[in-house]
Amino acid sequence: MSERRNWSWEDTLAAFALYFYLPSGQQTKQNKDVIALADAVGRTPSSVALKLGNIKAWDPMRSGKGLAHGSKLDAHVWEEYDAKGNELMQQAVSLLDARLGGTNAEGDEVGYLLVSVPEGHDRIVEATTRVNQSYFRNSLLENYNHQCCFTGMAIDTLLMASHIKPWAASDSREKVSPDNGLLLNALHDRAFDQGLMTIDELMRIRVSSTVPRDGSYNDWLWSFDKREMRLPTRMRPRRDFIEYHNDVIFKG
Repeated sequence: MSERRNWSWEDTLAAFALYFYLPSGQQTKQNKDVIALADAVGRTPSSVALKLGNIKAWDPMRSGKGLAHGSKLDAHVWEEYDAKGNELMQQAVSLLDARLGGTNAEGDEVGYLLVSVPEGHDRIVEATTRVNQSYFRNSLLENYNHQCCFTGMAIDTLLMASHIKPWAASDSREKVSPDNGLLLNALHDRAFDQGLMTIDELMRIRVSSTVPRDGSYNDWLWSFDKREMRLPTRMRPRRDFIEYHNDVIFKG
């Protein structure tokens, strides 16, 4: 089989879904999911790993090196994702799922497919949500230099990818866009989600008047009131998302 043949749109989308799921350091020819996709599309693991590198090179939120003259499909798939968001990712996950079927050529289970929900449509939707959330979180980690934008905490395992306009209220593009997110520690993520904290148009942190001022524990919230949050390196929170959070979620 020839490794030089062009990638199809469908195989590129399958690789795109795998790129979103795998952490950057695992997108190698030794990774079992990379090997499984290579088996499924008739390519070498090195070829699939290179494809992931070229997809990464076009990622607007992550740095990486791909081929200088890589396929135009790798750029086009990002344009489609920016326009369609979750709709395109559902198609991409379906194509990846169809190629792998849950096992690789040796019969080993493929990691990303281990989803504890029924087979069929619900399973694809769950996998779609997982890969989108992986990208959203990775984008915010990059955007805020792996630091909580309220406190500066720099422990990845304690940081949460918080939607400014909630997931349930967002359209497919808004669900995955880094300008609809803040990187927060678990406590302030919960307070933000419950409307006890917000940010204003000047990127200042605000605390709800419903939060009692008595007690040292409440200082974990009030001590940040009117402070300027740590600004992102690339995409600032979008004004209309901030307005939505202040008008609908924040308990003024």
